[in-house]
Amino acid sequence: MPATRRDRLRAELARDLLVTARRLLRRGGPEAVTLAAIARELGITAPAIYRYYDSRDTLILALARDIVNEVVAALRAAAERHPEDEVGRRLSDLIRAFPAWARRNTAEFGLVFGPPPPVSGHVQREINAEWVTAVGEVYGEWYVRWWRTHPFPVPAEEELDSSLRDQLDHYRGELRLDALPIGAVLVFLECWSRIYASTCLEAFAHLSAQFADITPMHERMCQELCDRLEIPYEPRTDLWEEPAS
Repeated sequence: MPATRRDRLRAELARDLLVTARRLLRRGGPEAVTLAAIARELGITAPAIYRYYDSRDTLILALARDIVNEVVAALRAAAERHPEDEVGRRLSDLIRAFPAWARRNTAEFGLVFGPPPPVSGHVQREINAEWVTAVGEVYGEWYVRWWRTHPFPVPAEEELDSSLRDQLDHYRGELRLDALPIGAVLVFLECWSRIYASTCLEAFAHLSAQFADITPMHERMCQELCDRLEIPYEPRTDLWEEPAS
């Protein structure tokens, strides 16, 4: 905890800035998150915010990091519903956890995981790099554990295009998947692509005119990935419900 009253007040304002930025994001999208709008909401002057963030870009980056930390915490909580030795169950609930979080936080999903936010290119790249690593490592930890005890069919390395192999090898290093053969890394990325696609269908309302409830589609996605990884599938539609307040 901050040592002095002044430090505590500064810490409280720092947190209020992010809370307010998130409220504006939910209310009006990324374009609504400006230093001037935050200052109005908090009843302070815009220059006061520069003590914490030197630009709107750095504020958006801090907000994105806060959201990524929340996603990681939600994923870990989903996995921890089961004992540590029930790796398959942990993985199947991780598959569901990302779209379930996005359902409750569509504006936040759009900022971090959707089209590039309206900030400088280097900030966009930093946001993308940070969530790819942070989220990927949560899935990767349990994917690797499953592979070690229940290896499943994957493409042979020599079957893959050399350029793809090189990029998968780089990806493997970035996400600390060194225990996996290249073919298993490819399957990992393909599984993540399926989770992400299913999430986008709901978060961006791509099928809203045709589907009032996309939950069955999410569950089919989960079942397909469990089948591919040879994880026993157990239906868990309760995980799509809003958590008790």
